[in-house]
Amino acid sequence: MSLPHCLIYRRTIYLYMLDEAMRRLLDFDRRRYWLSNGWSIRFRIPEVEATDSRPHGIKYAFTLHDVDRTRLLGFDNAHGIPRAQAYDHRHRFRRTADLVSYDFRGADELICDFFAAVEQACRQEGVPFEFEADEVEYVMEASDDPDVSD
Repeated sequence: MSLPHCLIYRRTIYLYMLDEAMRRLLDFDRRRYWLSNGWSIRFRIPEVEATDSRPHGIKYAFTLHDVDRTRLLGFDNAHGIPRAQAYDHRHRFRRTADLVSYDFRGADELICDFFAAVEQACRQEGVPFEFEADEVEYVMEASDDPDVSD
């Protein structure tokens, strides 16, 4: 029995994407880190079957939250952008309802782009881009939607 070409292609892409950088990215799953001003960043990155909308085989949500756990910005692919084919997108700082398409170029670039956005948000608010020494394992909260979207 032969597999359809699109399934072979998806599996090839998925195996290709599971390089060292992708494994590093997956290590961030379910982590929360605290900034010195009380804000936190959290990562949810479950592996999923590669599809047309998620060809890299992950469903991710990287979010920055204020001291009240209100989301300030995010990068994710949990849902599509209305009237667009893109799933990878970001939510603008303090305007999280505004979705902007994100060009996923790789695992390392994704994490670097997210941290750059967090650093820019800190600069914009006049707060230090400094992390507390300890990382905290992320635990699902009552307010969390079981979907990765935040």
